[in-house]
Parts: sequence; C-alpha cells; structure tokens
Amino acid sequence: MFEKLSDPLTHMIRNAVDHGLEAADKRDASGKSPEGTVTLSAGHRSGRVVITVADDGGGINRDKVRSIAFEKGLIAPDAELTPSEIDNLLFLPGFSTASEVSNLSGRGVGMDVVKSAIQALGGTVSIASQPGQGTTFTISLPLTLAVLDGMVVEVADQLMVVPITAIRETLRPSASDVQPLGEDDFVVAVRGAYLPVVDVAHALGFRQPSRDLDDKVVLLVESDEDCRAALLVDDIRDHCQVVIKSLEENFGQVPGVAAATVFGDGRVALILDTAALVERGGNSVTSDFSFERQALGHA
Repeated sequence: MFEKLSDPLTHMIRNAVDHGLEAADKRDASGKSPEGTVTLSAGHRSGRVVITVADDGGGINRDKVRSIAFEKGLIAPDAELTPSEIDNLLFLPGFSTASEVSNLSGRGVGMDVVKSAIQALGGTVSIASQPGQGTTFTISLPLTLAVLDGMVVEVADQLMVVPITAIRETLRPSASDVQPLGEDDFVVAVRGAYLPVVDVAHALGFRQPSRDLDDKVVLLVESDEDCRAALLVDDIRDHCQVVIKSLEENFGQVPGVAAATVFGDGRVALILDTAALVERGGNSVTSDFSFERQALGHA
C-alpha cells in the first residue's frame, strides 16, 4: 500500500511547496514566518488510516480556480458552487492553476491522477482550505488488518463496535433531557448544553427514528475536528479488542460504517464510523444549539 502511495504523496508535498506556500516577502507582509511549513502526518481514525498533507500558505485562490474552470468549460458562468465544491474542481482531469511548469510540481501528474491512485486503494481524498491560513489534503484508506480497542453496543438486536478513542462519556438521559428539532431530529441536554442525537439504528436503516430514550444509552463522541454528537444505542454489552476487517472490497463504502469484525464465537459485528455519524448529527443542528467542551469534561 505504502509503495503505491509514494508518487501521490510526493506530488502533494511538491504541490504544497510550489503552489501552497507564499514567497518569503509576502509571508512577512502578512505577519507570518518567512519560512513556510508543510506537515505530513498519519494516524488511525474509525478503522481507517488517515494521512494529511498540510501547509500554512495562502490557501486556495477560489476566484482563480473558478475562473480557470469556466475557461476550460468545466462549469457554467452562473454556476452556484460552495467553497468545498470549488476546491474539489482541482481533482478534475487536466485542471491546473499553474501558469507555467516548475521544477517542483507540474511534472505531468495532476491532482486527478493523485485521486485516482488513492481510489484504486479503496481510499478517498478531501480538501480543507482557509484563505490566508493554508490548505490540508486528507487521505483516508481502509485497514486490511489492525486491532481496535472498542466498546460493544447493541443496536436493533445487532452487535456493533464503537472505537473507545472516540467516546468521551456514556449516560442514560431522561425524557426531560430531550428537545425536538424539526420532524425527525432532536437534541439532548447535558449539564445545560445541547448535543445533536444520532439514532444509530435509524442512521443505518434498521428502523424509523425514535425519541423514546427509555432504557437507552447515549455515547458522547467527538471527532478529530472537535465536532460532537450523542450516539443513541440500545445498550452497552462489552469492552474488548477486535480485529478490523475491511468491507469495501466486497460491499463498497457504507455510510456510518468503518469496517467489520468477527468475534470469537463467530458472530459478525459492524464497526461504526463515528466521524461520519457525528457529521450527520452536525448537519441536522442549527447554530441555535451549541455544545461546550466542558460538557464533555474538557478543561
């Protein structure tokens, strides 16, 4: 796997140095260190290998990207695109913001080739960019064999595993703690703060959404991006280490599911993708509700 990642990562690092970082005088004028930084990091998240290439440069020039996309006939002149959609135009075949080929990037390998190489490994690549602050490319790849420390929970008569590293607290809320938010969504009050509730059984298609929290358990979870949600499960069964088995080769990517595992007695359990479930919860909550870090026990 890592041999196949060598060329894409090399191109991404060169691209960050060549296109992401500003010239020393421009960085100095904007209050930055004259020397730019490109950071390569790797870790494990929700049953996947996550690799990031981040720079502290000027961020993606979205006006320039949009203009080039229009010139190449990739978008209509009146197309309404979100910042994320504009950023992802960089992955289109033949797209480049460079006016000339340099010795660093621009060697005939575009970001579309990088994306294709990562997808061939069953992975995904995403972009996050802030004007004046820099850009981060995140590669997410499935694990073929790894051990995960997880909490075994029951969801609609099915056993599932939640990574322990994502769980901040478990509790059994009362009905008075639940507040409706629209037709199907709701939040739960935790020490004066509100947290979006994700009914795991409903999110995975096992049943219709339910606001009945009697005898149910919520797991307060947090993603690497500091987003938070309460995962509603039927019960907690065990805490154990499990061997991760990738599902993508046979079943493709399943929203809300990171992988699977087989227990010693032969039973199969899904390993939940807490980051995806947290994102689902965050998308359903308006800015009228906020969840403070201290509600999770953070200082």
